[in-house]
This record gives sequence, structure tokens and C-alpha cells, in this order.
Amino acid sequence: MCFDAVERETDATDVAVTETLQVAAAASQTDEDVSALEEQYHDSLGTMIYQFLAHTIGIKGTIIDKLSAKNILSPDEKQKLKKQKKMDAKVESLLMMLREMSSDQFESFLTTLSETGQQSVADVVRQALHTVGLAGNNPLHHARGKTV
Repeated sequence: MCFDAVERETDATDVAVTETLQVAAAASQTDEDVSALEEQYHDSLGTMIYQFLAHTIGIKGTIIDKLSAKNILSPDEKQKLKKQKKMDAKVESLLMMLREMSSDQFESFLTTLSETGQQSVADVVRQALHTVGLAGNNPLHHARGKTV
């Protein structure tokens, strides 16, 4: 009988250890799932903002000049944009350049939009970022694909 009691204690300990390991594994999986969902969410938001900007911003010489004067665009980038004949191509090129820029440069881009009569566009982007807790970030870092 003593042997049976010891065996039962061992079984209870084994069950407890197994359950603890299963809980830890589940918690680890949940963290991985949350990270994957967050990445997917940021990708979707970035793509949405990219598409919004592609279909709403107007690129005139003044915005390109202002972005260049603020050192948001390099002289080479400015020339590349100025050489583009089609407006869609200019917008696409600018957005591709913005994808590589820092959060501060993206914020300067939004400020420049405001300064060139596109305040409502900048406000929509800022509000979207603020609403999801990503204010101060460059959402285009996560954008996928080109305009449709």
C-alpha cells in the first residue's frame, strides 16, 4: 500500500508538470499569434493609408519644391519626380520614396500637405494613426503593393 501512495503522488506531480508545460506552450503560442496579428494589422493599415494617399493627394510643383526645401526629398528625388509626365506616376514615385523615410520625415510630409492646401488629407491620415495608437509613425513602412 505504501508503494501505491507514492506512485499516486508521482502521478499527480507528473500531471501538474505536464499541465504547467501545456499552459506555458499555449501562452507562448498566444504571444506569437498576437504578434502575427499586430504585424498583419500594421500591414493592412499601411496599405490602406498608402491607397488613400495615392488617390487623394495632388502633386504640383509647389509640394515637390517644399519637400525638397525641407530636405525631405533629395535633389535627385526631386528631379526624378519633376521628370515624371503623368500625375499617377509622380504620386506613385513619391509614395515609394516616402516608404523609406523616417517617422519624422513622414510627419514633415503631412505638414507640407497642410501647407499646400491639402490640410484635410493630412488630417485624415493623422486621425487614423491617432485612433489606432500609431501617431508619430510612418505607416507606409508597412504598406504592401502599389496603387490599384
